[in-house]
Amino acid sequence: MPPKVEQGTIIILDIGRNTSAKDKSGKSFFENAIECTKRIIERKIMSQGNDLIGIILLGSKKTKNSMAEQCPGAFKHIELFVELEIPSWKMIRDLPDMPTKSKGDWFDALIVAADYFKNGVSGIKNPNKRIILMTNFESPSSVDENGFDQALNGFKEEDFQVDVIGCDINSENSKNNDINMARNFVESTNGVTAPFNDTMRYLLFHKKKHVNAMPWNVDLCIGPNIKIPITSYIRLKDEPIVKKWTKAVRDPITDTASSTEAVSKKTIHLNVENKNVVNNELIKGYHYGQEIIPFFECDKSLIYESGPKSLIVYGFTHSSKVKFQNLNGDGLSYVFGRKGDKKAQYAVRCLVECLLELDLVAIVRRVYNNGYAPRMFALMPVLDSNDFVCLSMASICFKEEIKYMSFPATELKKFACTNDQVNAFKDLIKAMDLTNAYDDSEFDDNEAFPIAETISPSAQYILDCIAFRAMNPGKPLPQPRSDIMMLFKVPPLIEKRAAVPLERLKTLFVLNKVEVKHRIKKSQDASVTDTSIQAEGANEAYNDMPKVELCIPTKSENIQKIRTISPISDYKYLLSKGKPLNEIALEMTGAIESLIYSNLDQHCSKALEAMMFFRMEGVKGDPSYYNNWLKNFKTELYDRKRSDMLELIKEKQLNYIWNQENNLSKYDINDPEEESQIYEMDTAPSFTEMDVSSEVNNLFNDM
Repeated sequence: MPPKVEQGTIIILDIGRNTSAKDKSGKSFFENAIECTKRIIERKIMSQGNDLIGIILLGSKKTKNSMAEQCPGAFKHIELFVELEIPSWKMIRDLPDMPTKSKGDWFDALIVAADYFKNGVSGIKNPNKRIILMTNFESPSSVDENGFDQALNGFKEEDFQVDVIGCDINSENSKNNDINMARNFVESTNGVTAPFNDTMRYLLFHKKKHVNAMPWNVDLCIGPNIKIPITSYIRLKDEPIVKKWTKAVRDPITDTASSTEAVSKKTIHLNVENKNVVNNELIKGYHYGQEIIPFFECDKSLIYESGPKSLIVYGFTHSSKVKFQNLNGDGLSYVFGRKGDKKAQYAVRCLVECLLELDLVAIVRRVYNNGYAPRMFALMPVLDSNDFVCLSMASICFKEEIKYMSFPATELKKFACTNDQVNAFKDLIKAMDLTNAYDDSEFDDNEAFPIAETISPSAQYILDCIAFRAMNPGKPLPQPRSDIMMLFKVPPLIEKRAAVPLERLKTLFVLNKVEVKHRIKKSQDASVTDTSIQAEGANEAYNDMPKVELCIPTKSENIQKIRTISPISDYKYLLSKGKPLNEIALEMTGAIESLIYSNLDQHCSKALEAMMFFRMEGVKGDPSYYNNWLKNFKTELYDRKRSDMLELIKEKQLNYIWNQENNLSKYDINDPEEESQIYEMDTAPSFTEMDVSSEVNNLFNDM
């Protein structure tokens, strides 16, 4: 069966030397034509349609077309560059980079395109034939009047559509005979013409492919005896931006999808106990919480049957009971009487008028097809004019899907507004009327952001990123272009009109900044006296809270051993009390190891702070305690696969201590992590020691 193709388009792209001259904007005709061609192909790719595109190069160095083979010496410098095929990114990549030094006849290129449509395309059933001509007509054609009339009649008989892009051919007083001939082609074939600026403005945003709505035919049942044949069409529906994603393997050489490799999926069932593949005796099951409930063949009789496809009215209710927050689903449908059935159309019209008169809506149960789950919908009347009468159908929530939220009452005296405040808001609403947002001289339509016509900025940016990634596989994604960011800006006329009402509102509504008062968090080293003072200050701000006496341990208590809570202060305290250095060093290393091995949050700032302090003490005095411990400690870290901690030690420069009096190069023997650069010339401290709280370090690490 031949593929279903709606339209076949051949682009005649002039790349001759007559297109190399630059205009006032600094761009040549060739550059504008290439940019426009890329945008047309990109638009076709993104729409994911079945349209075919071919490219003919006019003014090419080569002569490659069937007409040149039939008529030697004619149809020169015309190359059939790409035959009709589904548009791809390769088409864009293969486009020429610069114009040639040859010239071609644009009229001959039209004949070549028409001949290819007639004789060179097979297996495609009756597509719409469209030819887009991009040339500046500075290379004149050699066709005579008889040949032109004969070709024009042939184009009409074959239903070709000829479009001319890039050159203004609408001038009736043009002395260029080629432009007059091109205008006759466009008018006789119902084509279009536009300069590059207007064409690129039209191609500025990606648009979805226009698809005819699929009808859903069913009988609207009201009670046991009334059945109205109706047809439902989807009016709005939430859909993904790109529906079909094809996974492919990237070729590392060409940075494109591989033509020899592909992604395949295979589903297998494994026995959890012995890991063997199970090929038979499979029993389906369903997750219910953490349990799997088996579902046997005999249980199929217990499945709820929704019945055949149907649309049954359960009843009618007042429209005020079906609020906006009660509607859900992924779209909106319109319901009409069946096409060709005048009785059904009259019955639907009568139902709509009755619902409007009584201010009611219908609650219906819909089963889309046999075996589908039933859903509840609301049928609401729509009567825009005498000719447009229908019912809008939107899904409604079940009880479990409704979330009730309570808000404080606003009908209080302190929230009451004066007449001046109300009038100020009315003036602001009138000034920000979007139906009159532009001047007549600038835009055809004065309305800003019209419903169902405003383009989604996020969708446009995603499609731009897809196109950029296809053409630039290794580059980072760009920022949204200015055309997309313009969609977020307020129209200038609206902003100008709203300036005065906004200033008036600022004077009528005086807003006072509310300062949130926080309790002052005390450190553990604070004294009891300081705590009581802070508690009194806090009690002034929080006078409704009881006063609590806090008992915080002070430095005056007898500390016997270095603790993990404050190892640095404990080290200093025990050293001042005359405790031997070898015992203090052993306790310090034990506290550091406990902070690292027992820390579940992986925050080692306090341990690194203690290591830095311990190392500085070794630089000032005897470094052997630090070096001997660090060698065993790094070996232990290597065995525990704590590469993160080893990297931190390197990063913070907490490696071995070396000086001229104590040559400690022996510590690099059998060290799994240290390299030849591990030792430093730490003859004296190079920075001033500072005691920074570990809580402060943790605060900055978490930011």
